[in-house]
Amino acid sequence: MSAKISISRQVVKNIINAPKYESYYDFVASNKLTDLDLFTLGQPYDLYKELRENAPVYFHESASYDPEPGFWVATKYEDIKHISSNPKIFSSQYGTGTLITLGEEARRHPKLFRSAVDHMLNLDGELHIGLRKEHMPFFKPDYVSNLNIKVRNEITRLLDNIEKLGECDLVKNISQQLPIFTLSEILGIPESDRHKIAEWMEFLEIAQYIQVEQLKNEAGNADANFSQEMFDMFNAMVDEMFDYGKFIISKKREQPENDLLSAIGNAELNGHKLTQEFIDGSWLLIIFAGNDTTRNTISGAMKLLTENPDQKKLLLDDLSLMPNFVNEVIRCVSPVIHMRRTTTQETEVGNQKLGVGEKIVMWYGAANRDPEIFENPDAFNILRENSDQHLAFGIGRHTCLGKPIALMQLSELYKQLLSRFPNIHMSGDWKVGPNNFVHTIQEMPIKIA
Repeated sequence: MSAKISISRQVVKNIINAPKYESYYDFVASNKLTDLDLFTLGQPYDLYKELRENAPVYFHESASYDPEPGFWVATKYEDIKHISSNPKIFSSQYGTGTLITLGEEARRHPKLFRSAVDHMLNLDGELHIGLRKEHMPFFKPDYVSNLNIKVRNEITRLLDNIEKLGECDLVKNISQQLPIFTLSEILGIPESDRHKIAEWMEFLEIAQYIQVEQLKNEAGNADANFSQEMFDMFNAMVDEMFDYGKFIISKKREQPENDLLSAIGNAELNGHKLTQEFIDGSWLLIIFAGNDTTRNTISGAMKLLTENPDQKKLLLDDLSLMPNFVNEVIRCVSPVIHMRRTTTQETEVGNQKLGVGEKIVMWYGAANRDPEIFENPDAFNILRENSDQHLAFGIGRHTCLGKPIALMQLSELYKQLLSRFPNIHMSGDWKVGPNNFVHTIQEMPIKIA
């Protein structure tokens, strides 16, 4: 029998190469995509545009404390589509698909690092297809249709609650709550335990920031925003999250039910039950990916409707525009900011030659505002004919499994929300977290009238 699979044990041995070829474009960007503070203002669309127009495949150096040589930045739609559609040339597995860099070995979180590497998104070929098949029954039309009934009722309950309040934080009261409910129904998490997921998410979204600020603090940087108390709380949260994951998946292995956690707990990879690394990785992936992206798209939609009253009126006048509205929101928000690939052979993207073992990062927010694909791309236009061509869910073999669930939640929520509260609007400043992997909307005040 073949050996058990552990990507994290192998990937740390892989060498990421510096560019073999000179940069085709003679250009220096005005800012760095590794600057997390940049993303607290929303995604840096001006920087994306600058790169798309001047260096659509741009070599970006790693931070000074990072041992890796850096990575290529891809910002054009067709280039990102090409990379995503050629997994044999651009591997998810070799350098992992969800981390820009692995970082310094001494700085890798003992639990988060392995779980961030050992999961389905970081597999290639048959391994990826095999594990993906285990998840498929919970994303098929019949399952989604039945789930929709539960989601519809939960939305009604949530809207009843905000009606009593009149004004509130959309994130806390709607955006956070609905995806957790939906995800928990799919996973088979008892109602009594679901409140924990919200706490875990809040800490996971600042994981990058905590690490960066810790490094600044150790270097004696006076601007460092680091406290040992916050660091200890973060580690305690991580321990709690993984301990619960182990507990509930072990329970599902012993007493399987018709839910996704039972499927994962009893899945096989390469002829073996999943290793603990992959159990942890699957748990982390589902908790994060199944929750965070929908949450931030819900909040992003409210901001877009508030800032574009003409588009809101179009939708209120004709709710049959809802599917296109949802896709246009997803295009504009682009909740997953990037994914990466590593080259397995010499190749070329655009006009840029790449050597073997070089990292290239796909910036979806840049692709989704590429004027070569989307006319007047910065405009929010729910009548846009090709809104559904966005790349926010990825493309090719790694297209997001949760796409039908996300579309269903967004459609159902905004149907009810606008029908009940046509004057609902964002009533103050939003707060966005320091994260360059997912668009992290932490607070958004709203009024229903």
